[in-house]
Amino acid sequence: MPSYYAGRVLHPLFVRLLAIVFRVPIDARLFVWASAIALTVFFACLGVSYATESFSTPRLWLLLAATAAIVDPYRNYYWHDLFYAALCALFFLALRANWWLSLPFVFLLYITRESTIVLVVALVALAGLRRRWAFCFSALAAGLAGLLVEGSLVRRAVPNNHGIPMAFVDVLKIPYNFALNIFGLEFWANTNAATTPPPHWIAKLPAWLPLGNIHEMGFSGFLWDQPLRTLLVLSTAFGVLPLIVIRAARRGWGRLLFGRFELALACVYGALMFVLTPLQGTTPARYVLYAWPLFWLFGVAGLEGVIPERGRRIAIVALSVCAAWTPAIVRLAMTRSIPQGPESFSDVSNTGLLISLALVGAIYAFAWRITGSGALEIEDAGLEGPGATSKP
Repeated sequence: MPSYYAGRVLHPLFVRLLAIVFRVPIDARLFVWASAIALTVFFACLGVSYATESFSTPRLWLLLAATAAIVDPYRNYYWHDLFYAALCALFFLALRANWWLSLPFVFLLYITRESTIVLVVALVALAGLRRRWAFCFSALAAGLAGLLVEGSLVRRAVPNNHGIPMAFVDVLKIPYNFALNIFGLEFWANTNAATTPPPHWIAKLPAWLPLGNIHEMGFSGFLWDQPLRTLLVLSTAFGVLPLIVIRAARRGWGRLLFGRFELALACVYGALMFVLTPLQGTTPARYVLYAWPLFWLFGVAGLEGVIPERGRRIAIVALSVCAAWTPAIVRLAMTRSIPQGPESFSDVSNTGLLISLALVGAIYAFAWRITGSGALEIEDAGLEGPGATSKP
């Protein structure tokens, strides 16, 4: 197995378990089953979370998660992103019930995807801030155990074509993806020539640089639409909830860190993954789902507390769903086609991109007016409501 995927063993192991239980060969059908199970578990966890919060409209808030960010990974069933989301939802439920119950999930998440290091950092940092040292070091130990297992699997895998350790590859991906997704600058290397357009110019790299098989770097061109596509993904994946979270959080970041632990973690971890979305790869539409705790846990808790009127709640949910599906609707209207293969629902033509951004901008403006008529205060956002205390 290539080193890119060698540490991500839990998802294929789950598919193998399904094959053993149902006595069927491992094929595409089993991956579809795995995705269906993951989707069911994810929505069930959200439903349990909302229902046990004593929310007045739990089923209404559940509609916020009916977005392309969920549908895309279900359609691309070989990916493990939806499986990871379901496992992460179980982690947050366990964390809410009892901190110690969540630690096994930290290990399982790590052998599903290596980006769990962000969750571990956030978990350890928040536990340290609260001086829960026993849990802090236990969480660190669970993360290190996952890191060691993942690292051992990667070392035994087929080396990547760059000829450098995977940890170094992950570091180099950050500036590469930042340049592409934020500024539209596409760079070329001799090791990714098969997947990158030919460069306009090439520069030889000094032999003393420890870059393995990377000997040449080049510049393939400026993609003016790429930053706008990144913006479209970030502004539609969770509907208008980014607006809600920003308006609420800016009034009291300090109180977030010492509110309910699982919601504070959902906020910090989700915010980190949201910011890191354009830095993880060349397809932000795939990676944005990892930020879901910020919006569907922390954000929904905030909405429940600050918008008591049922009419405004329905309006916000409707606007959010409309924003989430705007690119897909624009694409369907223009091409009469739905995405195929690995394409995302946010994949639109350049003209469709501009139309989608204009429509989403109008939706956000309307949502700003609706939420502006009420004070979005952190202390009233349900972050310290009944049944909220998770036991260390």
